[in-house]
Amino acid sequence: MNQSAAMQTEGTGSKGITALEQELWKKSFSYFEKGIQDFETIEDETNAALLLCNTGRLMRLCAQAHATTGANLKRGEFSPEEALYYNKAVDYYLRAMRSLTRWEKHPAVWDSVKWELSTTYFTMATLEQDYAPLSRKAQELIEREVADFMMKSLKYCDTHTESARQPLCQYRAATIHHRLASMYHNSLRNQVGDDHFRKQYRSLADLHYNKAVKLFHLLKDAPCELLRVQLERVAFSEFQMANQNSNASKLKTLSSALDIIINSEYPFQLIQSELACVQAQQSDCLEHREGNAPENDSSTFNEEEILKLVNMFETRLTFLLFQLIKLLTTKRKSSGIIDDQMALKNYKYAYSTLLRATADKDTSLLQRVEVILSLLKQLSS
Repeated sequence: MNQSAAMQTEGTGSKGITALEQELWKKSFSYFEKGIQDFETIEDETNAALLLCNTGRLMRLCAQAHATTGANLKRGEFSPEEALYYNKAVDYYLRAMRSLTRWEKHPAVWDSVKWELSTTYFTMATLEQDYAPLSRKAQELIEREVADFMMKSLKYCDTHTESARQPLCQYRAATIHHRLASMYHNSLRNQVGDDHFRKQYRSLADLHYNKAVKLFHLLKDAPCELLRVQLERVAFSEFQMANQNSNASKLKTLSSALDIIINSEYPFQLIQSELACVQAQQSDCLEHREGNAPENDSSTFNEEEILKLVNMFETRLTFLLFQLIKLLTTKRKSSGIIDDQMALKNYKYAYSTLLRATADKDTSLLQRVEVILSLLKQLSS
């Protein structure tokens, strides 16, 4: 099995599945099956479960080898053959769990099997979502299957138990909720006419966005992911506003969107810390004449990604403030409520500050983040 995995890693299978790979699969499967039978005969549930888990891994290798590619070597649709082998992997992982019967028998093996089972369902869901087999399935069916695989992945993803794997489980669960929210958000955009489905998609998107935010908040190394979810939530609010007619409804929706923006302080604090750390490293490098600045040790740091998100955030905040100023200016003429006047003054100040900051092309990324953090504190007061 390891030889077959190495062949896939080296790319020898890029021209199709070779006879050697098939032979290696057959030998691995034969040995695993014999070992499972022997361990079950002597009632060694733990080792039987380990071999069942390895057989599941073999099925996943077979699934990966059956991934389709087009003439331009781009990834093709999620194929029936891939689905077949991934489902076989699921069957073996479930057999492994039944072999152990309960967590207390061997906690480490039980947790490992659960993680692999969650990973398999997650892989199936992401492949069907990203490489949707639209040539043979309806969009609605694909969405139902993706949601089903995602929820099954969540079922076997333990986010509550403290362990070395807990942050990974929390990240996966957050990613699942984000993907589901995005899927329902997109479905809402494409749904025309049916109010029942529109209401259902709106409710599901909101539910999963909120769950994704809560889980990403638990992590200290995923500020970009959290900020991306917040920006999608703002876009979700803007989409709803576009279908509203009254100024009162629009004002309420815009205010909710601004609340989302204001509650994005935490990821920007993490980003500020990362950028300040990089800047300090660069300054230290220059002082000691050591040549080029070292790369940041954090594997999660991606300045290009941060720049894109900051640009999007500034654009969304500018738009929201402009729309709020416009609506409150109209409302003030008719009502003259003191709270509205104070809010209008606050929004105008934030809007002009943001425009000046974005107009200055010499402003560093760290300075832009600091301006955003300052504005968020001002808007929340």
